[in-house]
Amino acid sequence: MADRTLLGIVGSVSADSRTRTAVEVALDAAAERHAVETDVLHLADYDLETADGRGIDNYEGDTAEALDRIVEADAYVVGTPVYRGSYSGALKNLLDMVPRGQWQGDAAPFENAAVGLVATGATDHHFLAVDQELRPAFAFFGAHAVGGATYADADQFEEGTIDDADLRDRLELLGEATVELSVAIDDADALGEIGPAI
Repeated sequence: MADRTLLGIVGSVSADSRTRTAVEVALDAAAERHAVETDVLHLADYDLETADGRGIDNYEGDTAEALDRIVEADAYVVGTPVYRGSYSGALKNLLDMVPRGQWQGDAAPFENAAVGLVATGATDHHFLAVDQELRPAFAFFGAHAVGGATYADADQFEEGTIDDADLRDRLELLGEATVELSVAIDDADALGEIGPAI
């Protein structure tokens, strides 16, 4: 299973990011228990162009690199801070550039891929954003989202680290489950064929 790459996508533009911390806990657990290769694509580290409908091969620089990393990965843990009840604008911009195997490019990286979902917010008020915003976005791509998701609020962090054992356990399970779902998709006859609805 070591040839499987699990990419953490952090939809935060803050260098000091609770979202990144949460995603890394999931990735570390997945790597420890399943010997997968992990990597982090943190949008704070990239100067991305604004999505304008062009194909994936027409981007350069940081944007091309970010898209290449997504295309090359096998499974994903996607995390975002929640603003105004939805995922970050930076993540939305990135997703708008990811092709679905149609006119934006032949690649369809999220199609039939396992995706674990993480969201962070200042309070618990936005926890439904995972299921109402992120899950439908990845369903659009034909991804298989892990059945449970994880939401973390600011009170569960202390000085940049997770200070809540239950949250840490849930993130670790999410990382493991994402890898297990990825393996199940590869081993199944029908799961790897569903793709996007339209």
